[in-house]
Amino acid sequence: MKAEKLRVFECMFNPSTVAVIGASNYDGFSQALMSTKLRDNLFLVNPKRKELHGRRCYASILDIEGPIDYVVIAVPALLVPGVLTECVEKGVETVHIFTAGFSETGVAEGKALEDEVKDIARGKARLIGPNCMGICCPKSGLTFIPDASTETGPVGVISQSGTFAEQFLSIGKLRNVRFSKVISYGNAIDLDCPDFLEYLTHDPETEVIALYMEGTKNGNRLRAAMTQAAKLKPVLALKGGVTEHGSRAASSHTGSLAGSPEIWSSLFRQAGVVQVEDFEELLDAALALSCISLPSGKGTAIITNSGGFSVLETDLCIRAGLEVPQFTKETTAELRKMVPLAGTSINNPLDAWPIYYNVSGTKGTLADAIKVLSHDKNIHSIVLHFDEVGYLRRVLGAALEDFLKELIGIMVDGCRYARDEMGKTVMTCVALDAYSEDEEDRRYHLLAKKAFEDGHFPVYPSLGASIKALANLYRYSAQRDKP
Repeated sequence: MKAEKLRVFECMFNPSTVAVIGASNYDGFSQALMSTKLRDNLFLVNPKRKELHGRRCYASILDIEGPIDYVVIAVPALLVPGVLTECVEKGVETVHIFTAGFSETGVAEGKALEDEVKDIARGKARLIGPNCMGICCPKSGLTFIPDASTETGPVGVISQSGTFAEQFLSIGKLRNVRFSKVISYGNAIDLDCPDFLEYLTHDPETEVIALYMEGTKNGNRLRAAMTQAAKLKPVLALKGGVTEHGSRAASSHTGSLAGSPEIWSSLFRQAGVVQVEDFEELLDAALALSCISLPSGKGTAIITNSGGFSVLETDLCIRAGLEVPQFTKETTAELRKMVPLAGTSINNPLDAWPIYYNVSGTKGTLADAIKVLSHDKNIHSIVLHFDEVGYLRRVLGAALEDFLKELIGIMVDGCRYARDEMGKTVMTCVALDAYSEDEEDRRYHLLAKKAFEDGHFPVYPSLGASIKALANLYRYSAQRDKP
């Protein structure tokens, strides 16, 4: 990225001053920014208001003294050209147009209005949008939703959809995903996905890139940007509009021409990008890539407490391109020393429910079993499934909390050994079981989840999600190693 363009982008993501034009009690942007470190350098513009949120409201951006780095326009579509003209006169470098009502409407008036906006800004200001949420950068305080996490992290998101960008921030906060930058770019009449992709490729704060797109204006440029990015860091992509009806919806959403799914799949494959099928898979894969090492092979061990689940998840592993190999004779012999014979299986998956409840160490704990598996030459990854909170509460009653804390400590200890000492990839599934119906169960569930998160393990709500995420780790590893 050229030096001048890099300077513009650095200012875009780290503005010193921000103005919201069309600020109101309902615009969302001013409320969100009021709670960040930018609040003292936030200016509100609305000619119909003298004051808003306890501070002065300006009639025009031209009335504000001093330079403004970043502007959010949230006024009706027909007013955008006049407001943008004032922004250009003010010397604003970056303008985010939240307003919808342009080419995505499919009507000639909307397209003409969009062309007018483009002409006003050409060569004078960089535009994000219209019809989008803009930028969230936890480090600088720039955001478009209230209560966004202020913790920075390694995941960068580029989303054509505003809702997807919001969901990444909201659900990511609950799932322990931390972000460097989250971008919603909408109709992309100026800055498009390749522009932001080029920036995140060279951004030292971004280690994993997640993309959601519905179409592109320049396929060759997008392919070049994705190829360059995938050489340096993991790139995940979710393509919207892969069916005839989805393509029609994409056109009405952001004015995009979606193209055939085969062409897009080929494009991603050639660029070295890992394509996923839905939002949850995109978030799950980003979580995994942001906090654990890649598997050295396909061999997967599943530790569960249910024979039925183990059969289904074995099938899922195979369909996802992983393997569930038999344990070596040495591994089986060591497991037999600690796992009772009745009602268990020391095959792979390991159905060893009794040792979930043994914390004394006299016959072997879950940590011991994990350590044994981590020495097996056929095993490259371990998936641990824990969903016993509700059941244990009903069995142990008031004694549950102390028991659960000890059991969680044992599980985390075993997982750390497998990861740190033996170099295995470890995925954890901490699920609410079928008996978990009240807030007390959920409190204990969160206790277990947080313990694994504090140990820097990715935590998933289901075995299926953890296995899909593991498969995407392996897919990325295999693609990265191709000549």
